[in-house]
Amino acid sequence: MPTCPLLRIASTSQPMRRPTDRSRWCTLFAILLSMAGIVGWYGLRDMLNAIPDSNDDFTYH
Repeated sequence: MPTCPLLRIASTSQPMRRPTDRSRWCTLFAILLSMAGIVGWYGLRDMLNAIPDSNDDFTYH
């Protein structure tokens, strides 16, 4: 038996579970949604910046 308390806790804890296919797909889906959200906010920002600030931009001289 190890004398270090941290090693004792690690050796008595439950064994590590291997990730299932469902958890892998959920993780991948969460990462893709996060990336899509970031890209979407940049697109929205660019679209809002393209809107003219005043009606003077629409007048012809």
